[in-house]
Amino acid sequence: VIIGCVFFFSSRRRHTRSSLVSWARRCVQETVSTQSTWDLQMKLYYFDMPGRGEAIRLLLFHAGIKFEDFRIKAEQWPDLKKKFELGQLPCLEENGKLMCQTYAIMEYLGAKYGYLPKSYDELYRVIFIMNTCEELFLKAMSTASVRSMFGEEGKKVQAKILKETEGPLRLAAIEKKLKENCTQEFIVGKKWTIADFYITGFYVGFLNNPILVEAYAETIKKKYPVLSEYAEKKLKSFSHYYHKCNTKLYYFDMPGRGEMVRILLKNMNTPFEDVRIKPEDWPKEKASGKFELQQLPVMTCDSCSINFCQSDAIMQRVGAKFGYLPLNKPEKQYKSVCWCNTMNKDMIDFCGAFTFYPHPPELKKKIRDGFFTNNVPVIFEAMENRLKLNKSQDFLVGKDYTIADFYFVGFWRGFVLHPLFPEFKPIADKHPALGAYFEHNNKPVSYTHL
Repeated sequence: VIIGCVFFFSSRRRHTRSSLVSWARRCVQETVSTQSTWDLQMKLYYFDMPGRGEAIRLLLFHAGIKFEDFRIKAEQWPDLKKKFELGQLPCLEENGKLMCQTYAIMEYLGAKYGYLPKSYDELYRVIFIMNTCEELFLKAMSTASVRSMFGEEGKKVQAKILKETEGPLRLAAIEKKLKENCTQEFIVGKKWTIADFYITGFYVGFLNNPILVEAYAETIKKKYPVLSEYAEKKLKSFSHYYHKCNTKLYYFDMPGRGEMVRILLKNMNTPFEDVRIKPEDWPKEKASGKFELQQLPVMTCDSCSINFCQSDAIMQRVGAKFGYLPLNKPEKQYKSVCWCNTMNKDMIDFCGAFTFYPHPPELKKKIRDGFFTNNVPVIFEAMENRLKLNKSQDFLVGKDYTIADFYFVGFWRGFVLHPLFPEFKPIADKHPALGAYFEHNNKPVSYTHL
């Protein structure tokens, strides 16, 4: 009996401790997931090449993290080398704290942003693949070193070893792991891991390394078709990163319906030209024929043949493409679109009716008085109740950003706080949860001001 009691309490204590650790980890993960990426100040220091820094760049871009990409020129390195721990790159700076070593940085970011597997088996495969890629990278670099030390003959010998033995051994091992995975969309498991970024970064480095291209360009697709197809698909998923679109957003020189699109594009780290048309220039622009439906906002990109109009349509198209409108989750998609329609159709349209439309003054006043007396209080009450019912009051739908969040911040800036509509303020003051939500999210996605 005594032995049984000891075993029971000791096992229960271990279980309690394990549960406590699991709970603490969940709290940390939830804190990170709800922390806006725009609160972080990250700087990545690496050379002006893909190399070991590319995987980190891709991970940060995929996670939507704002970071400064410092690309150090070869002639600058001798003077800067002593400033970095171990005198090497890449180096990541976060809120003034410097971190070095590629693996350590990747695992840190992977754990922080959900790219590190929870399964021990998957974690092993991730590290195995990264190590194998690193060895192949080092073999290629050693070929360059041999050339510098022993001339072209030494280079040829080393290149032959790389091409015929060392390279195939490792590429075959990586392709085998990919074939053994449950899906060939990812290298490990069913979602992005740090290994996917590492291989994609390595592949970009491969395409930019004449030694590797010379050794494998003709044979890699034939000998390793599964791995080659996987790498090409992953590279295409970053086409927005590598092939910067000549994106332009046309709207008037005011927040209005264009503000939510600006905020969404800025939050995605998407470079775009913010073309602001002045009222006196609009008749000429309108008659030019380049704007479908002769209205704004319009988003264009010549290189991608993009010409989108209607703010709702733009938000949903861009949001769906970059993960802010979950098409695979109908309930969440419905709630996100419902929020947007509530603001656009139920309020913004009315604001336009009594502000910009050519109605008689007495009709405009009647519409305006009825709108702020009868409509807005009911709508604000419904929105606040909807916000309170969400799992987190930091977001409108679920526990992460959707197009609804960007729409709300744009609506609040462009209409609730705009001096043209002072009637909004006393109504907004009666709904503190909505105001608190705006204050929480206004800074993270800050881009323009009134």
